[in-house]
Amino acid sequence: MYERGTYNLSKRERAKSFLKTRARGLERALFSYEFENGSVGDVLVELKAYQNEDGGFGHGLEPDFRCAASSALATTIGLQVLGRLPVDHENEMVQQVIGYLLTTLNRDKLLWEIVPPEVESAPRAPWWTYSANPEESWGWGNPSAEILGHLHRYAELVPPDLLATLTEKAVAYINSVEKENFHELLCFLRLEERLPQASQRQIESKIRRLLDACVTVDPEQWATYCLQPIQVAPSPQSRHYQQFADVLPANLDSLLEKQTQEGVWEPAWAWGQFEETWPQAKQDWCGWLTLENLRVLRAYSR
Repeated sequence: MYERGTYNLSKRERAKSFLKTRARGLERALFSYEFENGSVGDVLVELKAYQNEDGGFGHGLEPDFRCAASSALATTIGLQVLGRLPVDHENEMVQQVIGYLLTTLNRDKLLWEIVPPEVESAPRAPWWTYSANPEESWGWGNPSAEILGHLHRYAELVPPDLLATLTEKAVAYINSVEKENFHELLCFLRLEERLPQASQRQIESKIRRLLDACVTVDPEQWATYCLQPIQVAPSPQSRHYQQFADVLPANLDSLLEKQTQEGVWEPAWAWGQFEETWPQAKQDWCGWLTLENLRVLRAYSR
């Protein structure tokens, strides 16, 4: 039996070892950059491998669907990575991504299809099937609200009238939402981070109500697939930290308890199909989740 301090150190070192030897090159480069003063350039090189000629991202960047074709969803993952780096609108990769998004926007419905038809041509989780009416299947905000947040980040590359129209659409939509969906809520939160203050104020009360409805605060449920407090407040500086301050210490304890003896965090789901591909997808998720959880633990000095 390890003593507490030695045990924690051991698991931290095992997490580091996993990320440096078994995670994808992207997570390896991100870990090096964020925790060991590594190179921004190395992260960009690894991320570039997932970018297509049309500027969008694919190739299994979102591990639950493995098709090579670009998708709005995989592109949001790419933009989340870029958002962690000191790159701005003058970066060539950023310019290509924004060009892809402006090209693929459905101008009539003011939305992006979450995944393309090609998603069904490659191994995937059963929930990733193509829908001709994505707003009915996933809600308008997933991923359109998140994408709008990224457009605000790189506003120099976006026509101002389009940005204003999309922002007006998003504010009206969020305030009209009646069916709570935590995946869509996460997209709202990523948009909220980037909105001008005037627009933030227009949605803040509705966001608080959606958080109350969607975030699971019962510790008995944290072992299941659910939206947890640390996901909406990944640091004490998070916008919604105070709303969940009382339960966050217990949620952090629960997070530590779920770390495996190998030092990693595993996905709380499985595909139940394409069994020959799922082990690789699971390993990719382990790298993504382990890096994400190390960020949270560092933010909370845990």
